[in-house]
Amino acid sequence: MSINSKGHEALDRDVPHGFGIHLSKFSNRGDNAGNSVMLRGSRRNPPGSAGEGSSFMYASRLWPRLLLAATLGLACVEQTGNPASDAGTPDAGETDGPDAGHGDAGSQDAGLPDSGTPDAGFPDAGPPHARARIFFSGHSLLDNPMPDYVDSIARSLGKDILWNQQNSIGSPLRVRTWGNTGWEGYRQGKNREGYGMNVVQELLSPRTLGPGDQYDTLLITERHDILGTIEWENTIGYLRHYHDRLIAGNPEGITYFYHTWLDIDKANPARWINYEKNALAAWECVSSKVNLTLQDAGRGDRVVTLPGGAALVDLVERVLANQVPGISGTTEQKLNMIFSDNVHLTALGAYYLAAVHHASVFRDSPAGAAGPPEANAETVRALQTIAWNFVSAYYAQPGAGTRTMADCRTRISQDVCPGFWTILGQPRNTAGCQNYFSNANPGPGGNPFVWPDPNWQPLPSP
Repeated sequence: MSINSKGHEALDRDVPHGFGIHLSKFSNRGDNAGNSVMLRGSRRNPPGSAGEGSSFMYASRLWPRLLLAATLGLACVEQTGNPASDAGTPDAGETDGPDAGHGDAGSQDAGLPDSGTPDAGFPDAGPPHARARIFFSGHSLLDNPMPDYVDSIARSLGKDILWNQQNSIGSPLRVRTWGNTGWEGYRQGKNREGYGMNVVQELLSPRTLGPGDQYDTLLITERHDILGTIEWENTIGYLRHYHDRLIAGNPEGITYFYHTWLDIDKANPARWINYEKNALAAWECVSSKVNLTLQDAGRGDRVVTLPGGAALVDLVERVLANQVPGISGTTEQKLNMIFSDNVHLTALGAYYLAAVHHASVFRDSPAGAAGPPEANAETVRALQTIAWNFVSAYYAQPGAGTRTMADCRTRISQDVCPGFWTILGQPRNTAGCQNYFSNANPGPGGNPFVWPDPNWQPLPSP
């Protein structure tokens, strides 16, 4: 397997860490050979930030690249012609001592600072929608044909839909926003037509929609190694920043944060099923933290979790239980109908997730919509029903997808960390993960799941 390291640098030139995040500290991670590797480098704060002109040291850490190599990640893709998403030059590494875990051990969670603080929630979605102007931002787990299927499902049901996209293979949110420097990431990636659209300008004043149209929906994802990106890639800060770009163009807009999944072992999928069920909480916690920052700013706009990975688990369980017509055979044969490799989807799998997106955005059933060419009609009808049943049940829950920060500390450390590192083949990192995410009193660079959060500050405007 070859890894395109240009698309997967942990932290590159002039990354605005420390703003809208918890400033990274020196820490160790074990590499695949059992050695602990640490990268160091000097960085500047971005122009217009509180620390403009000051230099600081932080660990750019090799861990995200090692993680992606271990998980197949999103670098080994079948697509061609998509420019590399992140052209940063890796720092020169230096080895260090044995992995001592996270530098932010702090106080373990006693539920103290925010145990009674309610989550900010999300707006009532109301009745089914017949119209949407959607901007998709992601990587290969949100790439075509998935947006095309969302379009065909909606149009075949008589809905009014327009959309565009930004897709950078293997990218964390940082690559699609800050990029390497100066918010150049907003100009990177594949669009519906061509490459290099100015996403900030498009969301503010669309040039590819109809006259007077504004985007009302941002459907966006983070790289699938969510615990790693939360800690090292500032998921919360960059998600809030991208959401703010949507709201600048349409104050009534809504962002859907799409849960994507790690690699599945098709011969023994039970571990993956259990992990992704638990992992949904981490994606919900990111949305919930962003919403707390919005609420604190006196705003009513919100980010809503879109439970894509959990919906995919529901489909996999039904397929394995022989509940989906047209899909049969051994365990691996059944899963080969959904997954083209260990993480990417077949056309049928992508269609199912598009049905999940339709159900989430339009709050309406995709039943009766057009299916993929040459797909078994009975299978398509089953996928539409499964997608709608899962999504409608999820959003029918009171406060669906909203969590307190105390709950996040407990759920992630107890339920998500073990499965995450086990799937990645590095279970010895579990204890460090648990120490980090259970910390209720973090310093700069520490666990973001606290509220009030003295370390929070929004990133500067692009």
